Amino acid sequence: MTNIAAVVALMAAQIGAPLPVEIPAVAVPVASAKAATAPKALASGYVSATGTLSGSGYLHCSAPQNGSGWMSGSVNLTSQMTVNGPDGARGTVPVSGYVYLTGSCQNGGGFVNGSASVSGWGTLYARDGKRAGTVQLNGTVFVNQYVSGFAWINQYANVSGYFTADPAN
Repeated sequence: MTNIAAVVALMAAQIGAPLPVEIPAVAVPVASAKAATAPKALASGYVSATGTLSGSGYLHCSAPQNGSGWMSGSVNLTSQMTVNGPDGARGTVPVSGYVYLTGSCQNGGGFVNGSASVSGWGTLYARDGKRAGTVQLNGTVFVNQYVSGFAWINQYANVSGYFTADPAN
């Protein structure tokens, strides 16, 4: 018997009333402390990628036979760069750009240099394989090399950009 029931029984006995039957315990549901958790959204943020940009093209030397002259031309550079984003998101992003090369030449060849603005856009995927968001990459590549009429370029590059996470469903 609880303290309250004992007091009630004592009062009932004093006035000659029948004793009350013990009150059964009532289960009262308690709100659960667990809250439903939404899936964790990936964080947007800055990313970088490295790789080798490759391309080739013909540059014509304007020099007469055994003389000096000038050469110029453009070369398309391309690469597939692996990007590691926030929270384990990753993907392969195509990056491309043109480099305009100029330089002096003699007997069909010479040193040329130039810079290219390269950019790329692609999708990154979360560890579970679902689309995580998009990434935009940009960078500048400097080329300085000897060419002999035909330029073969394999230039290491570091590009950076911003990852934009998809909103959580």
